[in-house]
Amino acid sequence: MATYTVPLLIDGVALETEETFSVLDPNDGSELWKAFGASAVEARKAAAAAQAAFPVWSGLNYLERRNLLNKAADQMAECLDQIKNYATLETAAGGQWTAFDCENAVQVLREVACRQSTIQGNLPPLLDTQSTALVEHVPYGVVLGIAPWNAAAFLGVRAIAFALAAGNTVVLKASELCPQTHFLLGDCFRKAGFPPGVVNVLAHSPEKGPEVIGALIKHPAVTKINFTGSTAVGRIIAGLAAQELKPVLLELGGKAPLIVLDDADLEGAATATARGANLHAGQICMATERVIVLESVAARFEAILKQTYAKIYPPGIKHQAAVRPSGARKVRELIQDAVDNGAAIVAGSSGFADSANRSVTPIVLQNVQQSRLYREESFGPALAFIVVPTVEEAIAVANDTEYGLSAAMWGSLPKALAVARKIHSR
Repeated sequence: MATYTVPLLIDGVALETEETFSVLDPNDGSELWKAFGASAVEARKAAAAAQAAFPVWSGLNYLERRNLLNKAADQMAECLDQIKNYATLETAAGGQWTAFDCENAVQVLREVACRQSTIQGNLPPLLDTQSTALVEHVPYGVVLGIAPWNAAAFLGVRAIAFALAAGNTVVLKASELCPQTHFLLGDCFRKAGFPPGVVNVLAHSPEKGPEVIGALIKHPAVTKINFTGSTAVGRIIAGLAAQELKPVLLELGGKAPLIVLDDADLEGAATATARGANLHAGQICMATERVIVLESVAARFEAILKQTYAKIYPPGIKHQAAVRPSGARKVRELIQDAVDNGAAIVAGSSGFADSANRSVTPIVLQNVQQSRLYREESFGPALAFIVVPTVEEAIAVANDTEYGLSAAMWGSLPKALAVARKIHSR
């Protein structure tokens, strides 16, 4: 199948380089195709192209930008099946997740386009009533968007669209795991008639990551960085940006709790728990990693959750592969550590779904408080089942994490809202 090489997109041109790297099928490790890899040289070219395009793009009025963004959405809609196919091949995403990811990418682009006229300044109040001040919102310049692979289309588009809507130009640093998907997104903007250099897309080999990202962050034209990815890499990005005194927006890892209150619809909560923990093989930063259940309903909920897992993920079915074997290996290590430290299996299995250890069987584990699984993001289908006596204890356990990215509550609206207001997710 490896007869095609994914190019870079710089200054409106599909660019080839001297280096290539392999893009692998997560299911079996075979080569899907190759991609041309960027170095610091191409990183500087992309930043310079975006800088040169900035006066033209930022000088357009909101209606002109809106029309172009809508044309890009039209282009994306026309090749939506192709985007879905590439995202599925490169990330092993299941059909349900791929549809959500790709279709919402088009919708968010349309949403951003229609909000162009709402980007406004304001008139702040002054102590001197005889004076007037105006706060005007102006674009930064060149924005570096670093997008992940796990929602390749949606998060790729998000890294581009919001910056463009505010009048910035963009360099999208594509994931090396899905360069074809990210290139195709960028190419939709080119085909829609965007001026050359407004949207640039770079992919690189895993070894060249520090070189390429470092060159982009240090480039004087890059004025803001937007990164979505792991907490470990986010710390590095934040550190590099701090050295250059550049603002950075980070969306990192999660250890999301789902709290089941005593008046919850237990069947609905069980389905939401199972789907939330295992969609895209749990490889979502907002995936449900901990279900925290009130003691008064714990036995009933546990029985329903077991039935739900058995129905949705019956024994013997093929499970989605982790995008990297190392990801599956980490989940296995966390599961084993939990079992070694007294955890019991509530639902699912600790076994792997294939002989190559590329996929993990969904599992629910109880009594995990003394294990790594209680603290660490598994980024896989391993769910911690925690029973607590009171709502106050549920809130304390939900907040007992360094992540705080997202959370969910199941119960009557007044009770759920009261709990939600005390959860430290943001």
